[in-house]
Formats: sequence, structure tokens, C-alpha cells
Amino acid sequence: MVYNSAAELCEGFGYPPVHVKLTIDIVDKRLGPVKAEAEIAIKPVKSKAYLEVLVEELESDHIFADENGSIYGSFGIDQSIQIYDEVLTTIPFDELIGNENWKETVEESITVDKLREQLGKSLNDYQFSDLSGKYKFRKRCSIKELQFID
Repeated sequence: MVYNSAAELCEGFGYPPVHVKLTIDIVDKRLGPVKAEAEIAIKPVKSKAYLEVLVEELESDHIFADENGSIYGSFGIDQSIQIYDEVLTTIPFDELIGNENWKETVEESITVDKLREQLGKSLNDYQFSDLSGKYKFRKRCSIKELQFID
């Protein structure tokens, strides 16, 4: 099907959510690899004239690391990583309207490499809370493994 206008694209667009399983490395010697699953959705935003590729939900296994005890030590962690409704990238309607191969254009933005890069940025921006909930901090993260789930 070819979309001939933005209105037609917004009304008729349907692309199933993509589910991925990932293994995250967090730079912290107290932690090993962390498993997570994410649902990636592709939705039209008529007012902005683009498709959003977004993390509808990403949730990791529970992470626990005790406080280090020294004033120079690390904060404790007792939580799972949870990211909801965060936009990873956008695809302008101009690239899809009148294009018979619009599915290929969409699929180019959800490859393993692109998702690894985009989810990696989101994870590095994620703010952990210390055990008291008083302090927020970031940890460097990298995605060690990413695979699609049917």
C-alpha cells in the first residue's frame, strides 16, 4: 500500500511493535550483566509530520548493589531500569508518502545496530536512585547483546 497524504498515513498506518531482549553491561564492579526486555513501537505524530520510533516499555531484571561505606564510595542501587515512552528517533512523513517501499524505510530505523546505538543513549541518560531515594546518578552502560523476540 502506498500512502498519498499525511492524513492517509495517520489513519491507516499500522506497524506491529518490535520486542527485543537485551543484556546490559553497567560500569560498576559490583554488578554483572543485567537482562532486560523492551517493546519498541512506531507511531505517527500528525502535528509534527513524522513517525516516532519509541521505547514503549523497557524493564530490566532487579539490580542490587550495596553502598560502599566510604564517603568516596559508590551509591547503593536497589531497583530495576524502567524506561517508558521515550522517543529513540523519528522518520519524516516525506520519506514515506508516495513511497511503495515505506516498510523498508521503517525497518532501516529498527535494525539491531540502530537499536543498540539508540537504546545505549537512553540507558546512559537513565537516572538511578540511591538506596535512600535522595540522590540521582547516572551509570555508564553498554548493550552487550540485543536480539529480536518473535
